[in-house]
Amino acid sequence: MGKSTAGSARRPSRVVSAKDLVEQAKVAKDAGQHQLALEKLQQAAKRGRAQSEVARYELALLHAQLGQHEESNRWLQELGFAWKLSPAILDGTCLLGSHTPGEENLVVAFDDALPLELLSSLQDAFKPEAAFWSEHCYPTPGFFSYNQSLEESSLTTLAAQTLERLAAKSFPEVLQNQRVTSLEWWAHSRPAGSGSGRQLHYDLDEVDLRALEEAATPKHPLVSCVLYLSGSASRCSVTMVTDQDLQPESRAKRAWLCEPKVNRALLFNGKLLHGVIPSLASPDSQGPRITLMLGLWGTPGPSCSPAPEGPGRDLGPNMHLPEKGFDWPAALEVTRLSSSKKPRLEVTEASPALLAPVSPVWCTVDTATGSPKRSSVDFLGKWFLQEAPEQLQRFAPRTIEVEEVSMEELERLRAASKRADAQMPPVDFNTLAPTSLRSFVVHEEPRMVAVPQFLSSEELESQRSPRGTEKLRRRDFSVRNE
Repeated sequence: MGKSTAGSARRPSRVVSAKDLVEQAKVAKDAGQHQLALEKLQQAAKRGRAQSEVARYELALLHAQLGQHEESNRWLQELGFAWKLSPAILDGTCLLGSHTPGEENLVVAFDDALPLELLSSLQDAFKPEAAFWSEHCYPTPGFFSYNQSLEESSLTTLAAQTLERLAAKSFPEVLQNQRVTSLEWWAHSRPAGSGSGRQLHYDLDEVDLRALEEAATPKHPLVSCVLYLSGSASRCSVTMVTDQDLQPESRAKRAWLCEPKVNRALLFNGKLLHGVIPSLASPDSQGPRITLMLGLWGTPGPSCSPAPEGPGRDLGPNMHLPEKGFDWPAALEVTRLSSSKKPRLEVTEASPALLAPVSPVWCTVDTATGSPKRSSVDFLGKWFLQEAPEQLQRFAPRTIEVEEVSMEELERLRAASKRADAQMPPVDFNTLAPTSLRSFVVHEEPRMVAVPQFLSSEELESQRSPRGTEKLRRRDFSVRNE
């Protein structure tokens, strides 16, 4: 008894799905087990349908991050990519170069940008357990920001006034005939050790994009700023600013990279293409990466959204600050400072905090013989492109900003979407597949967003399009980047 005979029925072994293999690869990659991650992705790449293309994309990215660029190119060729960011940017070797203060009217960085008392108060207002995050149900299903007149009295406007004075010295051509009239600000918190990047994008007036004419240039801030409230240069993904702007034929020739450091302020011309480059995760990182983004707007300013009526409800770009229903605004009151007067400017010269400009920014992918196939998946990280880089401007009026996040954050987002379902926009968004282990995917026209990692094989099969590609239906989880 107890032993099975030769004729006994055997339980069939479970076949690991491509989706599971991709998730296992993500876990291995985050743990620093890169060879195991490559093996899992290679197995997934042999499977059919969209998850196979996701695995190939991840193989291209991971090989590039490991400096194995020939292998990366092979996977990019299979997906039909023709352009990619410079290998030195993707594998991080450019970070070993010299440092520079930046370039006037384009991009600069300042260390010790804010007075310590103001910095400390902002760090307290946006600390991980602060009411700001919980009362917005962060991370949220959609991007949101606030807009204030620079004449208002708050910690954020005091920070903007300080940064405006730094900008006046560094962006004379931008600000010589313009006056900063309002501040747009938003904040992000990324988990400790996260290597996730943020899509290359432009800072724009999202409200006006819906009515923007095809050939028109969208409104943008005069100067955009990233203020690092936490983070260690050796532990966090770096912000990249290029000299590619909104002009139709503009293509980046140079890129500057800024490593996070507490109280470092990165300032750049508000019309420039920028983002956060994905990096290999650092499991031993201490504390989250918290950033406060500030857009200095002139005239005309952005179109504003009404103030939210309650926690996690009716969030949008450039909202007015709420007058009731929230506790978090109290953390931004200037009464927390010993003096509410405009802070004294303690730093006057830009710091050599930027990596010397990388050139070229874009490189062609060595294509195989014949015409490369066009991927059925839309990848929105923008590290790899299927069309020439200047085509990014063509989609600027209709692009939804996407932020890459961890699977844990995706789970929280999905829960948040269920809690706030009644408040979410009455629109469904479609897509073909995800960009990476940590990414949302967006299709520009019509607006599409999905998190296919949450879909079962039955859902994938039931939502196949007539062309045989999987069309997935999900809510809009788009988030503005740095």
